[in-house]
Amino acid sequence: MRTTVAIGLVLIVAGALAMVLQLAGVFVETASIELGQLELEASRQQSLPWLPWAAGGAVLVGLVLVVTGRQR
Repeated sequence: MRTTVAIGLVLIVAGALAMVLQLAGVFVETASIELGQLELEASRQQSLPWLPWAAGGAVLVGLVLVVTGRQR
């Protein structure tokens, strides 16, 4: 029983963290050039299109595990 609840809580926290990271975006620096006082940086935003679905699924599965684990 406690194992089910613990796994559910871990899934809820991981899913919530993934949602926050998706909202923040992931930036990857691609190039940086310094010429005296002039500094140029190019970066692009990279996001994972499946991340919101996986995060939401993890939260839902975690909630189900917590609820069923506490009912026993």
